[in-house]
Amino acid sequence: MKEHNAAGVRFYTYGVFEPYLNVTNAVTTRVRGRSGPPYESLNLGLHVGDDPDAVLENRAIVAQVLGFEPEAFTVAEQVHGSSVAVIRSRDRGKGAVVAEDAIRGADAMITNEPDLPLAILVADCVAVSLYDPRKNVIGIVHAGWKGTLARIVEKAVAAMIREYGTKPADVVAGVSPAVGPCHYPVGEDVAGAYRDSFGPDAAAIVRADSENHVTLDLWEANLFQLIGTGVPRANIDASGMCAACSPQLFYSYRRDGVRTGRFAGIIRLHYTGRRVY
Repeated sequence: MKEHNAAGVRFYTYGVFEPYLNVTNAVTTRVRGRSGPPYESLNLGLHVGDDPDAVLENRAIVAQVLGFEPEAFTVAEQVHGSSVAVIRSRDRGKGAVVAEDAIRGADAMITNEPDLPLAILVADCVAVSLYDPRKNVIGIVHAGWKGTLARIVEKAVAAMIREYGTKPADVVAGVSPAVGPCHYPVGEDVAGAYRDSFGPDAAAIVRADSENHVTLDLWEANLFQLIGTGVPRANIDASGMCAACSPQLFYSYRRDGVRTGRFAGIIRLHYTGRRVY
């Protein structure tokens, strides 16, 4: 990932997206916003108890940096399921001003229409960004442990194939900062479910740490799914940055508890040659 600092706003972009001028991608941090404690400072979540006015100011800051209107933010409800929504121009701005207006029941969104900034809000879960440069299609996926177990990344790629004729070999993907296995011990119920779902490959996903705690690696599980659908490994930029290890940069539910903010994975199609980041 490549780090950026625009007027003090710190964020990241995926290197695999750099050759393509039709798409802007970003992963935000918590740096340089308007929210007060314990959400300081660039919290983008309207559903976490923060002052809504501060959150809307934060969204306006991010939108200005990335070159779109804040009312264009298009946000999924994120119910930890595996539903993929096809986003049309009429959906533009859903979830931008109030959380209750977000794309209902969806944890992933895909579109081939420009000027629809798709945003997934996270604080430990993985945000997976997808782009098919041949068909000019984007997608973004919320992949926590439940969605990852339900193969939501596979389902998002399958939806791109079904709706737009995407070939997985053409897809480039970014896998966001998230809670790393170093901070993600899980019980036998979760570990067992992953072993049942991933079979022998679960050994790289659910494994014991130095203190013999069983841990979950969401990055590895989502990489497995992307590669399994036919996305080349060389087309995937996996950050490997642990949110829980980086309190100055990222929110983390596991580190901070329920009173914490959300950073975002954002992807947007636009007209040829007009990329901002």
